[in-house]
Amino acid sequence: MIELGIICDIKEGKAKVAIGEMVTDFLSVFQSLANSYAVSFSPLRIGEQVLVIPVRGDLNSGVILRGIYQEKHKAKNTDTNTFNIDFEDGTHLEYNSKNSTLKLDVVKDINIACVAKQVNNNNDILNTQNATINANTITLNAPSISLKGNTQIAGAISTSGEGGASGTFSIKGNLNLIGNLQVSGNISDSKGDLTHHTHSCTCGATAVSR
Repeated sequence: MIELGIICDIKEGKAKVAIGEMVTDFLSVFQSLANSYAVSFSPLRIGEQVLVIPVRGDLNSGVILRGIYQEKHKAKNTDTNTFNIDFEDGTHLEYNSKNSTLKLDVVKDINIACVAKQVNNNNDILNTQNATINANTITLNAPSISLKGNTQIAGAISTSGEGGASGTFSIKGNLNLIGNLQVSGNISDSKGDLTHHTHSCTCGATAVSR
């Protein structure tokens, strides 16, 4: 006869079940997958309500079928279009098939290890306090790139192409230029204007800058 009981002891993926005053031996537990394709494991908890299915009429040779709701372990969302999992630390996974939306609310970190990742979507928005990207090379392909805020670059800068909108570009430090410098405005240094600068030649004449 199939019996309803409570897990009272756990050992190496097996569990003992209290059925009234009786306690079973350590029994195997049904898991979602256990074959060459994939093996899954959901940790057991003492106090979990389960069914014990006897084999040849013997409960001590039976298997445990879990997943029965209890008063303190009920689904928070029973919407007919929503699959959801709530973990004991507060992490929440939810998928709504009506809206086709996936929600993942993780209490701490998400670690993803893979050879390559490709994401195809219409829009991305990342909200975070700090972000660090470590890579050998980074390539951004876009018709235009906007950086809003102060930008610090430690290292060399190489550019190709021409054009651009108006604005101010300030460098704190030295500028080494290999090539020609062409400007459409005035040039000045700490001593004054160089564009309309005049100076006396050795012959006594006055020369005006071009």
